[in-house]
Amino acid sequence: MSVAGIILVIWFASDLLQPIHLISRYSEFKLMIENQYAWSVGIFCLIYVAAVSLSLPVASMLTLMGAALFGWISLPLIVSAATAGSLVVFLLASTIAREFFSQRAGGAIDSVQTAFHRSPIRWLLTMRLIPFFPFWLVNIVPAVLKMKMSDYVFATAVGIIPGTAIYVSVGRGFDTLMEQGLKPQWNLIEHPQVWLPLVLLGVFSGVSAFVSNRYRDKVHS
Repeated sequence: MSVAGIILVIWFASDLLQPIHLISRYSEFKLMIENQYAWSVGIFCLIYVAAVSLSLPVASMLTLMGAALFGWISLPLIVSAATAGSLVVFLLASTIAREFFSQRAGGAIDSVQTAFHRSPIRWLLTMRLIPFFPFWLVNIVPAVLKMKMSDYVFATAVGIIPGTAIYVSVGRGFDTLMEQGLKPQWNLIEHPQVWLPLVLLGVFSGVSAFVSNRYRDKVHS
């Protein structure tokens, strides 16, 4: 099968990676993980790497499901897979696909290159911690602006840990819900493992949006 064929298969398979499909087969996935743990971990990581590499809009959902299915061990797995997927984009944007990705990034590169060159690591850490721009765009900018690969990997891995940890916490709360068959249970509100991560995620998203808007206004002004 050609590379293009593999990409098409993964792209169309993303339709199957929707919450309604995953939730309906949650028990099957749990059983498969119990029986084939190593294979399950490997398959999950490969899917995650592919999703990030192809900029498929399923990474957040995969993080939640991975946390629900695998537990807290999913945190280092997801950080590693997301970093690996980002590195694939970085390498392509640095070499054979540089012109393509430069065009895709548009004027974003010109608007940030001054701040980027002051401190590439600090810039990328900030972008990972508080996403001013889409994740795929933050993968491209450092490559086009010739950031060192080792610095890119370090800043990416460290920068995505806080946000990923919050999503994993939410996913652990979802596991509590799905273990009870997704039936409304008002007493679940009493459990911090369900509501506390949701509150943290809301705060994180709110702060990110606020700072992001301030940053964009400053750039455009």
